[in-house]
Order: sequence, then structure tokens, then C-alpha cells
Amino acid sequence: MRGRSRSDDSDADAFNAPADRDTTLPSCTERLRSGGRNAQSPQRDPDSDERNIGNQSAPVSIVRDLRRLGTEADGLIEKLSTLRSNLGQIREHFRTSGASGDLEIGALQLVQTALHAERVAEAATARLSELAWLSHRDPLTNLPNRALMLDRLENAIALARRQGSQFAVLFLDLDNFKRINDTLGHAIGDEALKLVARRLRSTLRESDTVSRYGGEEFVVLLPNISCATDAEVIAQSLQNALASPSRAGPYRLELSASIGVSTYPEDGEDAQSLVGRADAAMYRAKARGPGNVEFFGERQRALSEQPGQPPEAPNRRSLP
Repeated sequence: MRGRSRSDDSDADAFNAPADRDTTLPSCTERLRSGGRNAQSPQRDPDSDERNIGNQSAPVSIVRDLRRLGTEADGLIEKLSTLRSNLGQIREHFRTSGASGDLEIGALQLVQTALHAERVAEAATARLSELAWLSHRDPLTNLPNRALMLDRLENAIALARRQGSQFAVLFLDLDNFKRINDTLGHAIGDEALKLVARRLRSTLRESDTVSRYGGEEFVVLLPNISCATDAEVIAQSLQNALASPSRAGPYRLELSASIGVSTYPEDGEDAQSLVGRADAAMYRAKARGPGNVEFFGERQRALSEQPGQPPEAPNRRSLP
């Protein structure tokens, strides 16, 4: 005969639960909010999430899996709550009538069914949480994707507005990356992107966020800077990290990036403006040659606010 295990104790506890105890379990969505990776994030509109995921060219199957697993997990948890309620009623019947035999066998079967349903529901919830996390990650570099970066930018804006602080946005575009893809192949290009992601991540502070924004573009969020010089120092550190000797497969690579910088609130007070103006500054840096850093600055801001020019995207051809 085997010894008692933790599951045996759980069986007994479930069977002996008071009939009047609240056995309602939180829904899958509530459990994710309280214990998932994004527990501190504000509640999202599912339709908005699907649009964001679609903008990142994420597989449509991720959206379907998220919804399907959420429905399955909630259904199983609801069934489990019903089974536990039934167990409480059976326990009360045993207490008042002293019944045994078939009823006792039926009660044990209900216990086993309830515990099995709980394990299945927990597995579905864990898978749902994993898919939700993956839907906000770039599949190649495992960095946050555009949707997650914009979400964190909105949070940084709200926090900076409350605290009266400032932060910086860096827009990086790898120099001459098309040449790597064209001459060495896309497999080597992918290895180069993963190498760049590792170097950027290892150079930044833990509080910073680096995302792959698309193609060979990366966006960095630097919260709580005291002045623009802080962003300049970090941008130069990123340049130094990229300039270190690099190898992808059998090839030696020379990597650099053009970096544009915008700051909150001087260069914009919403995420799209800050990213767009850092992007415009990046193109100005690229026009000066590989490996340069450029701030959006007063001149760029004046140009972007000319009639007919959208504030987040000045005419790049007009930049010297």
C-alpha cells in the first residue's frame, strides 16, 4: 500500500470542505490578471489586442489559441466549482444520515473528477498565460515587440506626468544591414539581429526597455533620466557595444547603428510623437554617416510643426 501523498491530503480536504464555504473560483482572465506576467498592466480590450498583434504580423493562430484556451479554462473552472458544491452537499448528507456504500463511492469519484478538472484547467490557464506573453515578443530576438513597447511608453508617459519627470526614446537603425542580407544571406542576417539584441540588452539598465520595432530597427525606452546628457551617454554606450568585434557563423561583421533621440516632454507628450520624432532624428544621423547619434532638438521640432507636416513624421528628404 502506498504512503499518503499531498494529493491524498488534497482529496481529503476537498471532501471535508464545509458546505457553506464559498467555492467559486476566479475566471481564467482574473487569474491571469492577478498572477500572470503582465499582472500590473491595465485591462486591455481583446479586440484592440488582436489589432495590435495583427500589426506585428504575428500568426493569426495565436489569437485563436488565446481565445479558445481562455474559453476552455473558464469552462473547466466553472465545472470544478459545481463539482465542489456537489461534494459539499454530499458531505452534509453523510453527516445527517450516516449513509455509506454507493454514495461514498460516488463521492470519491466526484473528488477524483474535480481534481482532474482542476489540473486540466490549470494547464490551460498556464498555456494561455504563455501565449499571451509570446504574443508581445519578437519571435526572432525574444525582445518586446512594437505593441508591448507602445504599451510601456504609454505607462512611462503616465508615470512621468504624475512625477514631473522626463525620459528618452532612442530609435536605432542598423547601418548597411541590407548588404549583410544580400551578400551573406538571411540566415546570417538573423544571427546578426540576435547578436545585436543581446548586446543592446546587456548594455542597458534593468529599468530600460529595448524592443525590436521592425526589420533592423530597435526602439529603446530610457525612463527617469535627469537630463538629455544621460541619454547621450547611453546612446554612445550602445554604439560602443555594437562596434565590438562580431562574428555570425564563419563571417566577421562590422556593426553600427544610426541613433535618433527624442525626450519627454520636450519633443512630444504621446507615444506616437516621441517614436516618430526619434525616427526623424535617426534619419538625420544616418545622413551624416554610419554610427552617429542625433537629438530631435529645437530645429527638428520647428521643422515638424510647419504647416502640412505631421508632427510625428517630418519630411525626411528635407533633412540635410
